[in-house]
Amino acid sequence: MEMQNKRSSQKIEWTVFVLFAVSLAIVSFFHEPWFDEAQAWQIARCASLREILFELPHYEGHPALWHLMLFLPARLGFPYELSLALFAFLAISASGWLLLFRSPFPMAVRCLLPFHYFIFYQNGVISRPYGYMTFAFLLLALFFETRNERPWRFVFTLAFLCSLSGYGIVLAGGISVVWLMEILGRRQWKMFNADFWKEKSVRALMVLLAIAILLILQILPNKRAYAYTEKSLQGILGSLFYSVFLMTSEGTLLANTAHEGHPMLYGFMLLAGIAFLLAFLILSTKRNRLYFFIPFLFFSLFASVVYFGNHHLAIWIAFVIFWLWIAFRDPEKAQLLKRISGKIKLSERDAKALRMLGIVVGLIPVCIPVTWTAVASYREVTEDYFFSKKTAEFIKSHGLESASFLAEWGEVIDEEWTEEEYFENINANGLYVGVDPVAILPYFDHNFCMNLNGGRDDKAFAIHRVATAEESREAFRQLKEMGPPDALLGLIELSEIYGDEVQNGDYVPVYKMSPRFVSIWKIFKTYGDSFKSRYIYVRKDLLEKYGLERINE
Repeated sequence: MEMQNKRSSQKIEWTVFVLFAVSLAIVSFFHEPWFDEAQAWQIARCASLREILFELPHYEGHPALWHLMLFLPARLGFPYELSLALFAFLAISASGWLLLFRSPFPMAVRCLLPFHYFIFYQNGVISRPYGYMTFAFLLLALFFETRNERPWRFVFTLAFLCSLSGYGIVLAGGISVVWLMEILGRRQWKMFNADFWKEKSVRALMVLLAIAILLILQILPNKRAYAYTEKSLQGILGSLFYSVFLMTSEGTLLANTAHEGHPMLYGFMLLAGIAFLLAFLILSTKRNRLYFFIPFLFFSLFASVVYFGNHHLAIWIAFVIFWLWIAFRDPEKAQLLKRISGKIKLSERDAKALRMLGIVVGLIPVCIPVTWTAVASYREVTEDYFFSKKTAEFIKSHGLESASFLAEWGEVIDEEWTEEEYFENINANGLYVGVDPVAILPYFDHNFCMNLNGGRDDKAFAIHRVATAEESREAFRQLKEMGPPDALLGLIELSEIYGDEVQNGDYVPVYKMSPRFVSIWKIFKTYGDSFKSRYIYVRKDLLEKYGLERINE
């Protein structure tokens, strides 16, 4: 009977895995890569190894491994969309296999977790290094019990995690600190004993520390990098409050973010976040408690002081799964449950009902993100995630890649600014992501955008650096020397660069850039309305050359 049940269980697991892999492949096929995906590909395709290793990480905010992984397929001319999709698919399909066949969770949880929104969609469909971070966390959970007997494979997995993101360094650091505390505790905190330094685990941790220091030096932010803007004390405290009390509930229960929701919704998120923290405390034992709370503290502080975006929730969810995995395998867990049940006298019927209630409550944070996956996948298949692919098709169909383009930049203008204040604030090098040419250029062999690093093919990617007033002046001077563009991507006040020599009236709209662009977040379509007014404009005297006609705005 036991053998029969095992075979039946394996059939279910393999059926779910095939469904998971096929579904992931189908949804990925319909995905249009957006700016972040294109930026990584363009860096891998165009930048030198010296830039990838020593310069760009200071602006990108993460170590160079992701760009190095893309380096060969990008340089060898492999298909752009297929290559990105394959990288994401490999990481998440391997993660799904580990969850289904190696994790200690109940069958229902193992079958649902691979379809979690932050695993299946955010990390499996959208190609970023976070998919490999999910895989790394699951490997860490798998290797956790033998970390002292076989420390090198555990440490190399931690190093892999560090090499993918600053958050990887932070969380790996938290795990390593607790592990080191365990080792010191076994040796009665005699750190200067010779035997302590001979232990394999300690030597492995020293190697990890050296790797982490090198990676930190690699990503230390340039003082003018976009991602590291200064925050007020209120902003830091607000971010810390969010990461401590609201982050887990947003990653598992509610589709709305706290700042967009109704006050009652905000209050519910707060209560749910406190409930999660209490649940983690109750589920934890002396052996694993610090493995949750120390990395949690590190993550929260980093998210508050440095940077945090909604997509970083995927990293947090992966860490939570790692910790729940080791908590489920903890032998002290069973003893804890026995002690609790021994103190609470329940009838067999009540005990069964309580167990069922526990299962239902435990499944809710897993089932809700699966519904987000279903909705997001439907939108991915039926609507355009980003404007890039269709815009590239339009440009190719009319031979516009031979034209010179000028792209909209993200400027905010105050009429009361002096000339100096104007150039200090416009950041002429900061292109507007909604129409950023970087998202289009992977479909072409050269950089046709005049204001993307001067149209250089070896710099066909964004450098996330805030320009000084002098740099903005110089950018305007160079653009004026290059002459008026043949076409415009988005809204640009040409008189700011060319004075009275070139007027916006010289250009007419010829293409509306993907009005169905949706930027999917959970069950919502975001940003779409703000991009409906973005067009490609072509100079009137070139319409006949490219076989174009004016359209209505």
